[in-house]
Amino acid sequence: MEKDIDFENIVKGTRIPILVLDNRWQQLFPKEHRPPLIKKLEKNLMNALRKQSRLETELKELQKLKKKLMSEIMLNMNEVHSEEKEEKRKKKLDKSQQLILDINNKIEKNLEELDEMPRVIKEANETLMIASVKICYEKMNTNAYDIRMITEWIDNTRNELKKQILIKQDKQDENNKIYTYLHDILGPRYMEIFDETDGNVEKL
Repeated sequence: MEKDIDFENIVKGTRIPILVLDNRWQQLFPKEHRPPLIKKLEKNLMNALRKQSRLETELKELQKLKKKLMSEIMLNMNEVHSEEKEEKRKKKLDKSQQLILDINNKIEKNLEELDEMPRVIKEANETLMIASVKICYEKMNTNAYDIRMITEWIDNTRNELKKQILIKQDKQDENNKIYTYLHDILGPRYMEIFDETDGNVEKL
């Protein structure tokens, strides 16, 4: 009888690697033989990992752009120009400052999403692990049943083989006794007739 196992509780209490990056998991679930559920959960985890990577790249780019704009502002603030150029400089500064405000908002939003990603990845990874453990458990049970059946067949075959070997030996012994007796009584000349007419008689 199959046990009722709380796979979710077991997995959630265990520190597990990121499965899609783990070579042992890859070997247990070869790409060409993955069940539909595993493929779906694997895709969810991969999407979460890709999103985290994208957010990290975007954050670096935003911070780099902000730094560049800040440097430009600092350079332009100390410059003195004619009234016409001064107006253009102020407009440029205002535009740069607005860009920095927009970048700050994007950075803040980006950081909020990044803060959530470890939890999202952990949950997606655990969900995949729970499904993987269930499939492994079922496979082990199936294999255990097959092993018992194969072992039983091997034992039965071994016993039958022993039995047939004994029967064969008995028949060979009986043929030898008959052949020897007839050879002694009738002589080799008459035994040649048996040899010629019955090629199946074994003389051991």
